[in-house]
Amino acid sequence: MDKLQAVILGGILGFVLSIIKDYFFANKKQKTERYYLAIIVSASLERFISKCLDVVCDDGEYDERGCLQTRVLSSNFEPMNLDVSWQSLKQELLYDILTLPEKINDANAHISAAAEYAADPPDYEEYFEARHLRYSELGLIACSVVNRLRVTANLPKPDQTEWLPEKVFNEQKEKAEKAIEARDKRNRETNKKIFGAIEKNA
Repeated sequence: MDKLQAVILGGILGFVLSIIKDYFFANKKQKTERYYLAIIVSASLERFISKCLDVVCDDGEYDERGCLQTRVLSSNFEPMNLDVSWQSLKQELLYDILTLPEKINDANAHISAAAEYAADPPDYEEYFEARHLRYSELGLIACSVVNRLRVTANLPKPDQTEWLPEKVFNEQKEKAEKAIEARDKRNRETNKKIFGAIEKNA
């Protein structure tokens, strides 16, 4: 009986050790995949952030007709083209990364609407303000994701003495919001005067 118990206990112990071993190697593999993913995705996002900076700092230049035109093209971020193990990330962070392209599409649709229905030559103020505002917001989202990826994968922190893009995005966002608010206020006052004059003459 003692021999049988020893065999059973040995089998159970071997099974438990096998589970622990599998868990250890699976956990190690997941950490490695997460670290690799964080490096690849962060690098792609940082390129996108750099393009966002170009857009929000683009005040345009006048063409031969005297109309203001953009100097840099908008950029995109396509995470599904990256060869990484997405399942190694937590759901919330994964969601924020994979939905960023849709946020970019929404921003571009808003900018296009401003260009088509609101902006007038030669300065196209509404278009440039919408562009600066939306790409500042996208840049801030991308910066947040990069910072969270660094924390998740224990990547080295950036040098705090380095120039931070968040500062530029926040400044341009505030500048665009103030310009939009001031113009909306002027438009409301103008409309009020027009309607007041119409009612007076009616």
